[in-house]
Amino acid sequence: MAKEIKIFNCENTAAPLSCLTLNELIEGGATLTQLPPNTGLYQTTPQSAGVEFKRARNAKEIKKGGAYVILGADRPSSLVSGYGGKGAQNASTIDLVVGRMSSVNEGLGAAPLAKVDNSFVADAARIYISQLTDVDANFGLAGGEEGSMSQKGGSAIGIKADGIRIIGREGIKIVTGKAQGPKAGSAGELNSRGGKIKTPAPPIELIAGNSVAPVTVPGGKFLPGGTIEKLQPIPLGSNTRDALQELSDIVGELWSAVFNFALIQSGQNVAFGTSPFAWQPAAVAAATPIHLSYVINSLYQTRVNNTLWQLNYLNPLGYKYICSRSVKTT
Repeated sequence: MAKEIKIFNCENTAAPLSCLTLNELIEGGATLTQLPPNTGLYQTTPQSAGVEFKRARNAKEIKKGGAYVILGADRPSSLVSGYGGKGAQNASTIDLVVGRMSSVNEGLGAAPLAKVDNSFVADAARIYISQLTDVDANFGLAGGEEGSMSQKGGSAIGIKADGIRIIGREGIKIVTGKAQGPKAGSAGELNSRGGKIKTPAPPIELIAGNSVAPVTVPGGKFLPGGTIEKLQPIPLGSNTRDALQELSDIVGELWSAVFNFALIQSGQNVAFGTSPFAWQPAAVAAATPIHLSYVINSLYQTRVNNTLWQLNYLNPLGYKYICSRSVKTT
């Protein structure tokens, strides 16, 4: 949750009338054309302490208040940072940023007229579009299991703010991989540097908390300890449903075998009950083939079904493996 701060800080303005409240101005008979300067009321321009951005020689800056559009080269922080600092030719970048250094000094921002660089940590909100950048390192993102969260030296778009919302009135798609159709060319779509795109499906990783470090669970008397991987595949709904249905059938087969055994044993008990001190070979002879047919054979078939169930659903090579091979989450 964002820290509560004043939307207008009178300490940063030299115009005392700009600190009057709207009610105070109305009571004083002020109209829209009579507003004191630097109040910001009615969408007028407030007085801003402001900071001075250290613009690079190769960049064009469009600025209004604390909102910036920078057209230049890859630059995650200082003038020597990124591929732009290394003199790369193909690192064109559009940096849309508001609120430079807004989170420093407990949310009060940088000192008035301070000269600042880019800060992917302290700036309020940013959309960073670059032809060539190390997007994960720049934004301080955790590496993923498949390496997809450690992209280096490629085109990227990074979006960062206190809150991000993506709204689609008729749907949202998150897609990885090559484009389909003839527009992709005979060799298929390539990445921005002419390299091959990972197939069959580049992964999607949803990482909450920006950490994929395994979690160690201490053991106890009733709970065995161990290490749990934090980044895990998402279960596939239909395959998981089918797996549970087949497991239910296997449990049903076990129940039937045990139930048949109980019935057969009951018959034997009746036969043995006629003479508790004598051997009853006739009863045993009659029960043996029934045991073989309805109990032992049934249990053997259940064991085969259980083995196939494990191979089909729990083994990564299974045709209905319940874990997604491409989508992982924490």
